[in-house]
Amino acid sequence: LFNKKTILYLMNIIDIGSHNGKTKSPTYHYLSKDGYQVYHIEPNPYLHECLEKHNSILIKNAVSDFNGTAKFYFDKRGFNNRRSPVNYKTGMRCSLEKDNDYINSFLTDDYVDVTVKTLDTIIKENNIDCIHLLKIDTEGCDYKILKAYSFDIKPKFILTEDFIETNEKKWELLKNNGYTLVYKNSSNSKFILKK
Repeated sequence: LFNKKTILYLMNIIDIGSHNGKTKSPTYHYLSKDGYQVYHIEPNPYLHECLEKHNSILIKNAVSDFNGTAKFYFDKRGFNNRRSPVNYKTGMRCSLEKDNDYINSFLTDDYVDVTVKTLDTIIKENNIDCIHLLKIDTEGCDYKILKAYSFDIKPKFILTEDFIETNEKKWELLKNNGYTLVYKNSSNSKFILKK
């Protein structure tokens, strides 16, 4: 979604729901480039070893609209074989959200307790003073994260996942905070901060 011409001048990238930092990741190609700092935020402990190999800062938390702890449920299908049993390292639909029927259809009862923080808390704890790209792919928490966010620091670009949540609320929230929808496909939307 972010071509090289669009992203050439970006510096700080926050990737919420990083998975392994490579598979289907719009941030992967910028890990080895000078001038980029990628913050991988991923609560799945089975993916931390893989993420630690990247040239990035790994934050081992989930992100939502509160600070505390929660159950993080694992995907029962895995990424490569949708009929496979739970695979903790390849499941891409892991989530804090189990109340949504669509999301629940992908989840097992296997979970791990994780620390949850708001985006504002993570930004403060990591002394982040600007965000050029904010990518959110949390299987159902995208709107909660954005709704709880102060927008004291406004990312230049925001990329969100769309096929799970009600997009109209998310789009209206971003519009009210100065963003314009510039791209949409079947699963993602890209927003840019108006000048």
